[in-house]
Amino acid sequence: MNWDDLRYFLSVARAGSISAAGRELGVKHTTVARRIQALETDMDARLFDRTPTGYVMTQTAENLLDKVSAIEDKVKLIDRQASHS
Repeated sequence: MNWDDLRYFLSVARAGSISAAGRELGVKHTTVARRIQALETDMDARLFDRTPTGYVMTQTAENLLDKVSAIEDKVKLIDRQASHS
């Protein structure tokens, strides 16, 4: 599993849309969509229901969200510690 794909997952989960996640991440919405599709393929699970108003998390995504958020917190801690070395 790719950490970058998980970051994209978090961004879409928080922003509610591919385009908003792209703006937040500084990439095109097509990149975000491709990374979400890659993660869904890797997990063999659908993470979002695509609706006219945005992306809605599936139960699988809801179950994953806290775990990925915890990973994000640990990565940020490692980054902070590395920058103070």
